[in-house]
Amino acid sequence: MKKVNIIIGLVYAVLLVGCNKDYLNRYPEDQPNSATYFTTAEQLNLAVSGAYANLSYQQDGFPYQMQLEGTSDLIWQRPTTDAQTIGLGQHTSNTTMIRTIWTQSYIGIGRCNMLLDNMSKAKAVTPAAQYSRIEGEAKFLRAYYYANLISLYGDVPLVVKSITPEESFLPRTSKVEVLNFIFTDLDSAAAKLPLSYTGTDIGRATKTSALALKARIALYNSKWDIAAAASKSVMDLGYHSLYPSYRNLFMYAGENSRESIFAFDYKLTIRTTATPQNNQARNSSGFSGLVPTRALADSYECTDGQTIDKSPLYSTADPFKNRDPRMRQTLLGDGDTWFGAGGITFNMTYHPDSTTCTRYSPTIAKIPNLEVTNAFSSYSGYIMKKYLDPLDIAVPNQSELAFMLIRYAEVLLTYAEAKIELNQIDASVLTAINLVRARGYGVAATQTTLYPSINTTNQTELRSIVRRERKIELAGEGLRLFDIRRWNIAEKVMNGILFGKAMNKAIYYTLPKPTLDANSSPDYASFNSLLPVSGNFKIMDNPRVFKPHNYLWPIPQAEIDVNKNPGFVQNPGY
Repeated sequence: MKKVNIIIGLVYAVLLVGCNKDYLNRYPEDQPNSATYFTTAEQLNLAVSGAYANLSYQQDGFPYQMQLEGTSDLIWQRPTTDAQTIGLGQHTSNTTMIRTIWTQSYIGIGRCNMLLDNMSKAKAVTPAAQYSRIEGEAKFLRAYYYANLISLYGDVPLVVKSITPEESFLPRTSKVEVLNFIFTDLDSAAAKLPLSYTGTDIGRATKTSALALKARIALYNSKWDIAAAASKSVMDLGYHSLYPSYRNLFMYAGENSRESIFAFDYKLTIRTTATPQNNQARNSSGFSGLVPTRALADSYECTDGQTIDKSPLYSTADPFKNRDPRMRQTLLGDGDTWFGAGGITFNMTYHPDSTTCTRYSPTIAKIPNLEVTNAFSSYSGYIMKKYLDPLDIAVPNQSELAFMLIRYAEVLLTYAEAKIELNQIDASVLTAINLVRARGYGVAATQTTLYPSINTTNQTELRSIVRRERKIELAGEGLRLFDIRRWNIAEKVMNGILFGKAMNKAIYYTLPKPTLDANSSPDYASFNSLLPVSGNFKIMDNPRVFKPHNYLWPIPQAEIDVNKNPGFVQNPGY
């Protein structure tokens, strides 16, 4: 929240964090506590601002939501990190990322509980509208943290109030019961929160934040009627709309637009992100960290609306040609003009023979092409363009660019998918999908001759279409892991060799086309005959492994070790 003053650790609570009583009581007595705090409107405001802080937990310099993509089929993390370990299927109950997301979520829940339990002390001195808003924010945030927990771990302890150390050893609560609690919190939040804010309050949770989160978590749990109704409520309010430029939406130009429903806005004096440095090209002084996979690149349709295995427009020699414009707006590929340190612009190329590339400004010259010569350049031949803005090139490890946690395009696709699964297919479903598709082409949805609009009302066909739309529209935004789990396709898309870019110039422009299934998941069996030749490919993972028990993450071992409640057990397979 750039304009909401986040005070990390301001409000200390007794939390279920799975260490020991010493940890639970570690806070010094001279810090704010429930006996002396929560007595003024300002203290309530600061307390709820502090409850936002755990949203911005970072792993390896990325918002953790973004790094979750590195555990899916769309992104691979180049350094040896927890995301790579999870992608390989080698994670355990001791994996740091798995433990930290659990802990951060419960710390956030504890802050919300402490505030909700004690805020009545300041009710008489707090304006009614402000009091209601703060209560709504706390309930929204608590629901957000719980939504992540049940989506990653399944059944989790449901803590609805501040607890003492003696009360902290709780059983796991069924996912269904936690889900119902989430819905109740979000309904209450939606009733209490305003539609928008002005001034320094911009960035706080809103009515549509609560409704959109309800739609998301309902969709994740096959509650199609609830997902359809909640997303329709957002649409009917008429406040949100798609930002005209897909590319600019993920730059400073698109910050706090009407498409953004809930975002964490970074601020230099509070917290920044190193996403630009970690994802940038080597010639831009970056690390090529979160690497888009070939499976993502090959999932974009051609401009005729056909997938690359069916379209005559697809060219293996120029894979960006005749493709959905969102491909080049999302991925930095061959032929792009890009920017580097010192104000230069240069030509991106990944061809193994291109040891130099062209610098266009400030003067034309040949410069070393680090995207080929550096051993740790992009392994796939693609770089993520989302959330890279030229304004961050000077200090790429201190970006203030907001990271959107919920946006309107997702709401439209949630509505469409829920209605498709209910088999309630009408014009509103096609409109929702076409609004998203048309924006990628930079045209209005009604300009059906300028983009491949969707006209079919066949449920099976539409299911395939909306799944592909989610895959490419929301790529890199932290939602893919949840999609491949709930669609039960993770075993299909996560297992096997993860092919990188071709390193042999003889095959670089002539690779065989993969085949794509109904979920737009590419099959690279045709590459297998090229494997025996050493050096044909950069191999990113060999192999990735996803087993049935990986549909849930393990409960952190630190929790298991300390919580001896017989109802607190490990997930199967761990």
